[in-house]
Amino acid sequence: MIYIEDMCMTKKILLILTLLFAAALLPLCAVDIKMGSLFPEGTEWDRSLRRIAREWKEISNGRVRLKIYPNGIAGSEEDMVRKMRFGQLDSAVLTSIGMNKIVSDSLVLSLPFLVQNEEELDFAIEELTPMFDDDFSEKGFEVLLWSKSGWINFFSSKEIQGPDNLRKTTMSVSPGEQDMIEAFEALDFKVYPLAVNDTLMGLQSGMIDTVYTAPMGAAAYQWFALAPNMNPLKVMPVIGGIVLSERAWKKIPKKYHEELKASIQSVKMDFQKETERLNAEAMNVMRKNGLVELELSEQDEKAWYDLFSGDYWFIVGPDKPVSREVFNEVNSRLEAFRNNQ
Repeated sequence: MIYIEDMCMTKKILLILTLLFAAALLPLCAVDIKMGSLFPEGTEWDRSLRRIAREWKEISNGRVRLKIYPNGIAGSEEDMVRKMRFGQLDSAVLTSIGMNKIVSDSLVLSLPFLVQNEEELDFAIEELTPMFDDDFSEKGFEVLLWSKSGWINFFSSKEIQGPDNLRKTTMSVSPGEQDMIEAFEALDFKVYPLAVNDTLMGLQSGMIDTVYTAPMGAAAYQWFALAPNMNPLKVMPVIGGIVLSERAWKKIPKKYHEELKASIQSVKMDFQKETERLNAEAMNVMRKNGLVELELSEQDEKAWYDLFSGDYWFIVGPDKPVSREVFNEVNSRLEAFRNNQ
């Protein structure tokens, strides 16, 4: 009887030890990746990210678990970059604002009027963005995806056909875009740092009368109601990406790296199609509700391109965000592409 009881006790102990051993191994086998996003929960963009999470789990046989934090839960882009550096967050979906916080030279792709049309933008995404990947790696980040998200226009309560018109207004700029604030000020534009959530109040109070944003932003935040005059020129492209800290990337077994990257690349077209749809929808809504699409003369257009042509001294050079070497290479390759079209 005592022998049987001892055997039962031994089995129980072995079972408990087995469970404890398995529990101890679980963190070593599974890698939890926390990804921050500003995308509203339930949108097509958010659903695409959740699809990636499912695919990563399948590809890795459950060893890589991607947790999405939408709606800006993880903070602003600047907050997310900081949290990734400190290991509080592993990955983030960023616009050029966040990407530039990591590698300032990448701002070159968002310089006003440098990239001038959709064909050049596609060329920039496919051929020029890879030149920054090593720079991101040196800063401790792996770029999983570069993507485009439309174009920026000026919207104002006043008619802003040319640069001189714009100088008579006060423009809202995100506090996180210090480089752009300094660049605009160097060109004698008046700017006022305002967070996105404070911009409508700024328009209502008269603190500002101009914003620069994509059409879907002007419509979604109702800015166009107070700034209905839209300059039709595409000022700059919206370029962003998905990055992962090198710390987290190295935790994932190398045998999964290629497939995981391919999976995340598959959402690039989803992002772009949804952006195009939302911008087109936004334009239709705004046109029905008082949007004024300004007509520009050849002289107006020339004034814009002349202002932002040349060497971009206000943002390129020693002690500037973009190095002269990087600018020259990007500009040269864009001109070569342009001349071959």
